[in-house]
Amino acid sequence: MNTDDGPVRSAESSYPNRTVQAVAFAILYYDYVLTLPEEVERYWTAAAGRSWASFFFFLNRYMSVLCHIPVIFEFFATMPESLMVICHSLQLYHQLLAALTQLVVGTLLILRTYALYNRSRRVIYLLSCISILGGAISVWAVLSVRGSPVPPPDVSLWVGCDLRISQKQGYYLAAAWSSIMAFDIVVFLLTSWQALHAGRMWSHSLFHVILRDGTLYFGVLAVCYLSNILTYVSICASPSHLQPKHKGILTTLTNVISATLVTRMMLNIRNPDLLDLPHRWPSEHELW
Repeated sequence: MNTDDGPVRSAESSYPNRTVQAVAFAILYYDYVLTLPEEVERYWTAAAGRSWASFFFFLNRYMSVLCHIPVIFEFFATMPESLMVICHSLQLYHQLLAALTQLVVGTLLILRTYALYNRSRRVIYLLSCISILGGAISVWAVLSVRGSPVPPPDVSLWVGCDLRISQKQGYYLAAAWSSIMAFDIVVFLLTSWQALHAGRMWSHSLFHVILRDGTLYFGVLAVCYLSNILTYVSICASPSHLQPKHKGILTTLTNVISATLVTRMMLNIRNPDLLDLPHRWPSEHELW
């Protein structure tokens, strides 16, 4: 066997991972450029006003755009074995960024559902408790991952950071993403409940737009979350194309799609064409 084949095989095994990440970053930055004029019109002007929703909109928007730059370095920079410590730091940073992104997205979903229920305190207490529980599970999972043994390093100038995690680590991270998916399911059920009660009365209103966007958001994200969870629990060491370094291969893509869809939802709410539509409650407009 030719010993020079090692880096080549390693590079080939990393190809699916790097391809998926390239797609994720292309979506993130292309959509940012595409929607920047709408953002300037609907959020930058003095007439747009200031609110907690606009604060979290900007936080979600620019945390995604700027904070993914080190993640690009993690996946695509040449990373010799001497820089293994940097790789470990980047991987921890990536996990924390994923958790923080979902926290900000979850906050925007709480505000949105709060508005749908006419500022019901019961709704915000329910969602806040679920999000706190999910956050605790995520913190436990990340700390458990850091304390678990990792596979032997496989680093070369061809492949950047070694992205492999053990099966046990995969279970921990799957638990974290499962808690996030559970939160989204509760938000979806609350949204559906309002949709059933609204009927056709509000079919041409801002209320209907919020319901429509929320349903589309959940449908797309449910597929992403479930697929990401499955990569953590089902991919194991084997001669197949999917190997331990492909565990969580969809994490970045899921984060990007989640942040992008929430951005789109927030931009749609401030669409000038919708401002004249009837409002079921004043809170639908005042919160945004």
